[in-house]
Amino acid sequence: MTDRLALPAALVPWASALSALTIDVALAMGPLVRQINDLFAVTEGGSTEDGQPDGYDGLAARGTIERLLPSQLLLMQELPDEFIRRAAGGELLYLAPANRSAALRGRVAVLVDTGPGQLGAARLVQLAALIALHRRAAGQGRSMVVGVLGERPGSWRGGELSKQLAGWLVARKAAEPTPTTVREWREQLDAADQAWLLTGPRLASHLPDRSRVLVSNEQEWGVDGATVVRVVVGERHLDLPLPRGEVALRVLRGTGFRDASVGVSAGTGPLRKPMFPSAAPYLIARGDGPAEVLSVRVPTGRPRRHQLPGPALAASWLGRRLVVLTCVDETLRAVVTGKTLGRLQELSVPLAAIGMTVSEVEAATEGALSPLYFQGGVLLCQLGGNWWSLSTEGSHQLSSYVTVAPGRQMDDPRLAWRAGTHIGVTGVAGGARIPADAQVVLGAGTRTAWSLGGTTWRIHAAAGLVGDVTVTKEATVIGLVDIDGPQLVTLSSGGLIVRLVSPARTQTLTRWSGGIAEPALHPTEPWLAVPRPEGLIDVVDLATNHILRTVRSTG
Repeated sequence: MTDRLALPAALVPWASALSALTIDVALAMGPLVRQINDLFAVTEGGSTEDGQPDGYDGLAARGTIERLLPSQLLLMQELPDEFIRRAAGGELLYLAPANRSAALRGRVAVLVDTGPGQLGAARLVQLAALIALHRRAAGQGRSMVVGVLGERPGSWRGGELSKQLAGWLVARKAAEPTPTTVREWREQLDAADQAWLLTGPRLASHLPDRSRVLVSNEQEWGVDGATVVRVVVGERHLDLPLPRGEVALRVLRGTGFRDASVGVSAGTGPLRKPMFPSAAPYLIARGDGPAEVLSVRVPTGRPRRHQLPGPALAASWLGRRLVVLTCVDETLRAVVTGKTLGRLQELSVPLAAIGMTVSEVEAATEGALSPLYFQGGVLLCQLGGNWWSLSTEGSHQLSSYVTVAPGRQMDDPRLAWRAGTHIGVTGVAGGARIPADAQVVLGAGTRTAWSLGGTTWRIHAAAGLVGDVTVTKEATVIGLVDIDGPQLVTLSSGGLIVRLVSPARTQTLTRWSGGIAEPALHPTEPWLAVPRPEGLIDVVDLATNHILRTVRSTG
């Protein structure tokens, strides 16, 4: 239990409720918990109205003068005009009477929205609300259960508060919940249960019944993020200051809890099939099973696991959002983590429209994820060996596309396409005519390389032709890097020996060869992700020949 002697007098009654948190986090979160509890108390009033009087229970917005809070009487003496205004507006606070009741009491059932719209500051509000509701439930002789929207309706989390918080912390859903989801969960409640919903304004605005709904939304921001959040319960709202940035980060990362297991992610399996999907400094890898994706910012950043509603086929970081193409009920859907991107969350393309079957999807999840590109409001990706344009309007095959790579802007990728008897490439001068049957790799800026007969490669940059290089017949060219001039990066026939090839020389990168699977090259930086034993991935800088970081399953 949190040390009562370390808490200020106002938080001593909350020592048991705050016991799941470390003392510094309890001190920081305590005021937020108390203020949100006051919103609950005003909305709920006291206990049951039947039975014999049994003291007081919480606060109410109406009552007799005998039950008026002492603080309101002080307000009447010091600020009489404000007292009159509050009295006229029904804003005074009274002690709520408690009554004994022989009726059986149900559970306090809390539904939590953990979708993209509730990331960041809203998560701090949810934590404070869960603590306050758990304390109120215990005081009413009820148990509390927690349900996460996006999971199977009726799969409530019970038990100790610390265990419930552990499940809530890792239950971050990639898709936004809908009113239908809320209705399906509420249908699993018993008549005596008291149901609460913790969500944001988007979902709340579409609910026919907003009783016992807590809505949180960021209001003010500082250099380190949100500083004030508005919390609405019923007809009342409060603008609440948030804990300082470092405390907030500890809570969101799970390191502010006394039980160390609270912050451990649900998945801890080995990482597979790394890739750099875009010009952003993010590595993406497959995790436990086909529906889990891990992303991490390079060189610093905490690995995050993303649970998808179906097998993941393609993914990219587009701006500050992760977009993953998944297959749900034989339909392709885009899951956007972060701010919305156009109407991608409404994307719905039947597998049959792109000529794929469920078995082919399952086979594709054994390989690396394909990168996604965004152009003109549509997604570009390679599925089943073909390039496709996917949007809310439908899909069509891009039969002329040879390859696509990140451009200077998120929505302006570089393209290589067949144009009659040659290949056209954005950024390449018109004088460079690439044979229509050539293999093409696109590097950063305007650097491009294409094959001549499979073993000779021609490198072209902004200033024009750089030169020709020769690779072995069995080698695979995976990209271009600029290290003392443009160089090809090649893999041996087994995919494990890495070489740099330039017009001047061929260099075998022994230190970065011999991984357990094929490495992945960043499209615009000289970074190589090398899979290692025990599910580790070394991200190395080929320009400095040093490891930028080692990515582990648990960070």
